[in-house]
Amino acid sequence: MPRNAIKIALISDSELILNGLRKILEYEPGIEIVAEGKGIRYLRESVLSGKPDYIFLDNREKTYDTAKLMRSRVIKEPGIKVIQFTEGEAGGKLNPNLINVNQETTSTELVALIMKKVGEKQNSSGSGESEPERTKITRTESRIIKLISAGETNKSIAEKLSVSEKTVKAHITNIFEKLHLQNRYQLMLYGKRLKKNVEMGL
Repeated sequence: MPRNAIKIALISDSELILNGLRKILEYEPGIEIVAEGKGIRYLRESVLSGKPDYIFLDNREKTYDTAKLMRSRVIKEPGIKVIQFTEGEAGGKLNPNLINVNQETTSTELVALIMKKVGEKQNSSGSGESEPERTKITRTESRIIKLISAGETNKSIAEKLSVSEKTVKAHITNIFEKLHLQNRYQLMLYGKRLKKNVEMGL
């Protein structure tokens, strides 16, 4: 796991939700699940012990008063971002550290929301690498980059390329090393930027 991996705590009363989230996130480079459980007490404990950057909060039953939670020292002082799973509309609210998602949010969109923290940090530091030489990327890797930038999952990429998910993950790891990237979100941005440059004839 990278040293600057995004740490996330998963809070839900549903084992089904916890298991599903774990399967989505545990193999995602750059994301580390530091805690998972249920209840406000566990939420506080997970913040103290795991020091997460994000908390995924299953609040479909409106068990938690998120307005009060966002004002609490537990969340506010460390500057933790809360991704609230709700029956309402997806998107941001008045509090920039509270992001709403719902059952229509895809796993790719969820990962992109989490990894946005890394992208913002790198953009603000101005320490971006120069554009890597395209000759380093194989034809298969180039296709994988295009599919990832289009929002495809590892499973769908494996089906399209007629290979195993393990092979796809190995290719993605190689791409990260070649392009000096650390996570899928950065790779999505790279792929979209590359596509735009090709369309503009750059």
